[in-house]
Amino acid sequence: MVKNLQNLRKIAMLTIALFAVSFGVKAQQWYVMGEYIWSPPHPQGTYEELHVQGEDVEINGMEYHTIYNNTQGILLGAYRNEENQVYYCKWNGSAYNEEVLFYDYDLEEGDYFNENDPHPMMVTEISTIIDNNGVERRKFEFEFIGLDEEREFWIEGVGSSKGFVNSGNYTPTSDGAIFHLLCYHVDNNVVYVNPAYDVCDVDDIDESSINNSISIYPNPTKDVVKVLNNSNLNISKIEIIDLLGRTVASAKSSDEINVSNLPEGQYFVKLHGETTIVKKLTISK
Repeated sequence: MVKNLQNLRKIAMLTIALFAVSFGVKAQQWYVMGEYIWSPPHPQGTYEELHVQGEDVEINGMEYHTIYNNTQGILLGAYRNEENQVYYCKWNGSAYNEEVLFYDYDLEEGDYFNENDPHPMMVTEISTIIDNNGVERRKFEFEFIGLDEEREFWIEGVGSSKGFVNSGNYTPTSDGAIFHLLCYHVDNNVVYVNPAYDVCDVDDIDESSINNSISIYPNPTKDVVKVLNNSNLNISKIEIIDLLGRTVASAKSSDEINVSNLPEGQYFVKLHGETTIVKKLTISK
């Protein structure tokens, strides 16, 4: 996945520059990973996409910013900001749909979003993060009413953990697709990186000598994950992060971590030291 993302990033940077020159915009970019999950025997897998802000357009007398899937060059829709709210008009192939409220950063804990949806989102927790530029941003944690395993979070001014245009989407029980925001750039500067991935501004992470000299075992595991540290990296903290970017377990100054209380599935092990290393982990019981 990391190597594919690097190749996508190289292509995307040139394309983004062309957007900026052509439209004179302050280019914003969202890197998104999709996981498509279909009922057997249909295939499953992952892919990366780039969503980029394009030209400004006028819809019903108001100015919007267009968003493209720049991997495929497809117009997705257009959005506008109004104080702490974001409104979005989806492109249906021939015209823009009616505007809908897409983000509301004035929500408080216990508030509902998309109340008319069969599975409305409820704010369960609001915290503060520091982005890559040192700016404080609020983080909104949601659960979907009636869907016990479905979660989402928003970063104020950035968008959803599922990708800017995928906010509020949930996965059917039998098939569907899940999206994860990898990172958010403005003018090629990293603003936010999803802590589950940490690959947005790292070149050749899989080929670095430090990364290759550190491994985790056993993998898959059912109870304990150990770190084989051949580089003598001073590891100050170990985190286990789920696919929604949530830290579900952590240990300080240790070469192992207990994951026996976590459910089966795919996770990431994030090792903090002089540099940050991220490893994929499978928990299987």
